[in-house]
Formats: sequence, C-alpha cells, structure tokens
Amino acid sequence: MTKVQCLDIGNTSTKLGLFDGKKLTNVTQFNTSQLINNPTDIIHIIENRNAILSYCSVVPNAERVLLQGLEHFRHKIHPVNSNSRGNLPLSYPNPQEIGSDRIANAIAAFNTKTLPAVVIDLGTATTFDIVTAENGYEGGIILPGPQGFLDYLSSSTALLPKMFIPKKCTFRLPYGKSTEDAMLIGVCTGYKAMIEGIINKLEVELCELKHQEPNFVVSGGSSLNFDFIKCEQNENLTLEGLRLALDLTL
Repeated sequence: MTKVQCLDIGNTSTKLGLFDGKKLTNVTQFNTSQLINNPTDIIHIIENRNAILSYCSVVPNAERVLLQGLEHFRHKIHPVNSNSRGNLPLSYPNPQEIGSDRIANAIAAFNTKTLPAVVIDLGTATTFDIVTAENGYEGGIILPGPQGFLDYLSSSTALLPKMFIPKKCTFRLPYGKSTEDAMLIGVCTGYKAMIEGIINKLEVELCELKHQEPNFVVSGGSSLNFDFIKCEQNENLTLEGLRLALDLTL
C-alpha cells in the first residue's frame, strides 16, 4: 500500500494528511464547521487523491456528512475507534467512551514510543492518555482547552468580552493593562501551569505504579507556542495513529 489519506475530525478543526508509505507528504487543516456546512471542497480533495481513507471523528454530524459525501468513493474507508484499533489492547471498563482521536493517539504511542507513555493532546478539550506495554490504553484525564476557559469567562460574566486565543501566547508584561490582556494572560499562563502540574503529578505516580519513568508526547496546540519540559512534540501524532491502525488491520 503506497498512499493513504488520514482524516482527523475534531470539535473545532479537522486535519487531512496524505502519507506516501510512512512519510507524511501533505497536511491540510480546516474548520470542522466547513465540513458540516459546505463539504464539497473537502470531499473533492479526498476523491481526487485516489487513495484509501482512514479516519477518526468526535463529531457525529460531521462524520455523517463525510460518509454521505463519499457514498460512491471507490476506495476503502476505514474508521478508527474502540472496536477497530489495530493491535492496541484496552484495559478500560467502557471502551466505547474513549474518543476515537484518543484511540488513534494511543495506537501511535503503543507502536512507536517508549512505554509507558502519556499522550497529551492540546485541543478544544485537552486530554491525557496513559499507554503501557502490558495493558495498552489504561485511562486518561480530560480538561478544557484554553479557548474553553475564555468561553466560560465571557458566557458566565456580564462585563467580560468574548475573546479568542491568539496565534502566540506571548506578553510584554506578566499582568494586563486592559481587560483583554488580563484575560489572555490569566488563561495562557494558568493553562500552561496546569498542564505542567498534571505532567509532574503523573510522572511521580506512574513511576511508583510502573517502576519506570513515563515518556510524555504532546500533540496538537502548535499555535499556543508552549514548550513543556520533558515532553516530545509530535504535531501529527493522531494522523500517524490512523495510518498505523489501517496498516495493522489490512
């Protein structure tokens, strides 16, 4: 199998990657709302690439639109989820609760990283997923992404404005000279500190449980420009997991 398309449908953004063998040669990113409301361009890209498709989705409506648009697609369409996960073991009471993007991340970690590993995916929801050699996917942690904190502030208060996370969370001062700056500094600084606190706690507790230091891998969130100590950065880990899931199934 030479070329594989991998599609990661997230709550806010969707990413489409093209692999030639094991090499990721092209990545396109767009808003998930575009897939739902105007899927024609995206469907055409997938059809014109003339290659098998492996995908995961955490947005049922977007997945429905995708599959309807690809009704006559002549290649295999492979969904990745808790029932279709390659060689990944699951030691989790209710596997159907695990987001398919988290399954894809865990597949990539299980097959390519030193275990135990913790995959941190910085998205609309920020997730931590623990993967071990003996038990595969063991469990995780879920918390809001930074935009979620800004949304909460604006929706739950009368005077704070609606704001969006900037492309780079860098500031001249450690405190704001305007309401907008104060909100952004609070969220970006607090979010980074919160992630680092969870990393430190997991490192200690997993060392005690597994008698081995965990390997931390960060996926997504490149626009946040955060540099987490002890963490490997792999922006396209989910896409790699989708490719591996397909390879391990065929």
